Amino acid sequence: MTGAAIPNAGPVGTALRWRQLILQLARREVEGRYRGSLLGLAWAVAQPLLYLAVFTFVFGSVFEARWGVATGPRAPFGLTLFAGLIVYWHFSEAVSRAPGLVLAHASLVKRVLFPVEVLPMAAVLAASFHTALALTVWLAGHLVFVGLPPWTFVLAPVVLAPVALMALAISYVVAGVGVYARDIGQLVTVGLTVLMFLSPIFYPLEAVPAAYRQYFFLNPLTAAVEEMRGVLLDGRLPGLMTLAGLVVGGLAVVAAFAIFRRLRRGFADVL
Repeated sequence: MTGAAIPNAGPVGTALRWRQLILQLARREVEGRYRGSLLGLAWAVAQPLLYLAVFTFVFGSVFEARWGVATGPRAPFGLTLFAGLIVYWHFSEAVSRAPGLVLAHASLVKRVLFPVEVLPMAAVLAASFHTALALTVWLAGHLVFVGLPPWTFVLAPVVLAPVALMALAISYVVAGVGVYARDIGQLVTVGLTVLMFLSPIFYPLEAVPAAYRQYFFLNPLTAAVEEMRGVLLDGRLPGLMTLAGLVVGGLAVVAAFAIFRRLRRGFADVL
């Protein structure tokens, strides 16, 4: 059998038992991504800034998108846009790597004592590192263009927790299926792009026609984007949507973890 079996260990037990290994894999993921580049880790900050500049120009200047402000400086729109992008990046960073996650670590997975279940956890942790940098960039921008943000800024990780759980659950399923169906990566890429534009990132939720607005909450990112803007810009505490997201995300992880362990039994036949 490929990978180490962890009898009677659920996702929480696995994370606690192999926490040092998860940290090491996440660190290697971050360092490996920028190894050999001229800017190195600075790209982790430069990339969101470049995306922010492009999206702000296209949606703020070309399409003249606003959040209830007809005139005024460009910075508030950019900060509002960035707040939504942070949620999306937190989700997509982990999920986009899931299809080839097991395949990329085939040499480790083939070892009998290697706990394959930690790979999606390490990917989500690496994504959290980039999210922390993006939040730092947002804070710097707010300090420069607006001033001190509301104190609820410190609750941003609470809002992001359900997103991380959902990303972990989806990563387990996609990573397991990706071993057998290699083209699932193409579907994930398209799905993430569609998800980005069907989330209220580039536009306020109120701009969606009332007849369709309720369906937007079927998107797991919609509530998180709204809650993130609430804690970063409006000084609102996380609400029931965040609590519901934690419960649903936790249950999804437990179910996806079980699915991954079943799929793992056949890894040795295809790797």
